[in-house]
Amino acid sequence: MPYHTDKKEKPKKSMTLKQAIEKFEEMKNKPKANMMSSGRLSKRQKDLMKTHSEHHSKLHLDLMKYLMTKKNYCFEISHELTMKIAGK
Repeated sequence: MPYHTDKKEKPKKSMTLKQAIEKFEEMKNKPKANMMSSGRLSKRQKDLMKTHSEHHSKLHLDLMKYLMTKKNYCFEISHELTMKIAGK
């Protein structure tokens, strides 16, 4: 028989995109932007994001898109940063 307690654990509140962006801005030693962006994802980036979406949350994908379009990071670097900030 499993052990039960009377305490109810609060569900973990998920991070919002705004909070994730603030966390990114507070980061120290960020890599330099390495791409030029037109403000939109390229066809290759869209295709990568489509296959990437099978394994990651909406927050993860939205933060990556923000980093690629607004902050001019490539797919790989934006993925690394997003994993540090928002996780999977």
